[in-house]
Amino acid sequence: MSIVGEEFVGLCNTAVQGEGLTSLAFVTMPQQVMSGATEEVRPSCEKAVGEIVYALTEWKPEETGKEREKWIEFEGSDYQGAVDKMNNMFLTRRWSDGLPLIPPTEERVGWMLSGTNLDPQKVLSTKLFPRRAPITVENVAVHAAMAGARPEYMPVLLAAVNLLDTGDPDGQKVVHFLQESVGMFAPVLIVNGPIVKEINLNSSFGIMGPGWQADATIGRAISLLLITAGGYSGAPEGTPREHSLPGRYTCCFAENEKENPWQPLHVELGYDRHASTVTFMVSRGTQTVMVHPPAEHILGSIAWAVKGLTGKSYAMSYDELLILSPAHAGVLANAGWSKEKIRDFVYEKARLSVAEAEAIGLTIGWGEWREKLGADKNVMYPRATISDRSTLVPMIERPDRLVIVVAGGPGGDNSTFVPCIVRKLTGDIDKYKPAHWQDLIKTAREDLKY
Repeated sequence: MSIVGEEFVGLCNTAVQGEGLTSLAFVTMPQQVMSGATEEVRPSCEKAVGEIVYALTEWKPEETGKEREKWIEFEGSDYQGAVDKMNNMFLTRRWSDGLPLIPPTEERVGWMLSGTNLDPQKVLSTKLFPRRAPITVENVAVHAAMAGARPEYMPVLLAAVNLLDTGDPDGQKVVHFLQESVGMFAPVLIVNGPIVKEINLNSSFGIMGPGWQADATIGRAISLLLITAGGYSGAPEGTPREHSLPGRYTCCFAENEKENPWQPLHVELGYDRHASTVTFMVSRGTQTVMVHPPAEHILGSIAWAVKGLTGKSYAMSYDELLILSPAHAGVLANAGWSKEKIRDFVYEKARLSVAEAEAIGLTIGWGEWREKLGADKNVMYPRATISDRSTLVPMIERPDRLVIVVAGGPGGDNSTFVPCIVRKLTGDIDKYKPAHWQDLIKTAREDLKY
């Protein structure tokens, strides 16, 4: 049996089913968690004793002889009627993001699978908590079909899903914050390299908005996988989140390498310029940096945005994302600012004193600053014990925690700061391209006229 908070029963049921069990005995405790509130717990504990004894001695699991359906048929007076029934049932079973889905028929899934040479039954990941359902190549094709994607998008999707299977601690944290944390987090996919033009990903005007099939459907397919294979569907059955984020629907864009005065992200990370990569980050929303030149004003506004981070902690060991517009990037580069200098500037200027941080409830994040400030490294949310409360502490642990990309249309005076959590994950896309890749691209260009 398991003792859980009332708001987490749905999440625990999903995890239990992911382990192959039909049900599990739960005893709920009506105490708020993750709120910072403190209250007397004895009455709740005393009430729970009888329920715990019953769960351990008399409770029996549900019996079920149902087998999982591989194919589900829908009928209607016409095609749209059948599609409506499918969407209604998928919503009821929490297999949907709430927007209409394209039916993943055998023919459409087969079309999507033409975007890869991999065995459809090859397992790419089993680490999407809490359900941990095996994600096969065919599963990816099914979700891509429902999202409205095309076969040539499959290499990006396969590379992104494979990143979520990493045994690296940062990879596990990415899955945790996307799927199990009560905080408001959303996936962000950044694509670099020749594949951007090949599949017509948007790197210019409106990169995080509507209007581009590749951007919208790649991000949406990942979101649908998180819902079904991972078990995230929001409250009451999924992870309860106070507000969630629009980025849970989709957030995928390409870096504008043509307008980038510095090295693009994937080259910075050690990849060849002609390689294609996808970078996976976990966002906490967006903040507009709207300011005219000169460079000093742009830099000051960026530092101000980073200084305004609120995430329970300061000196955080997370990667944060700065999306510079080509105009802002050009002004900074022409004034002699490299990415390294920008990072150093932000690191030095985006700081709070220990007293200021404590006044608004921030504590010290994980990392090297704990020791510098005399904080207990074994406590989750420690406070500084340093005597000088005027000591200035950076919002980001080190300069290299600021990830800088250039994207968007030329001109204008807007950039975007994306507060994130945990570290970025980057992987190679090219190894997932099928042998007939150029034929796929030729067909796509004929269909979409790009």
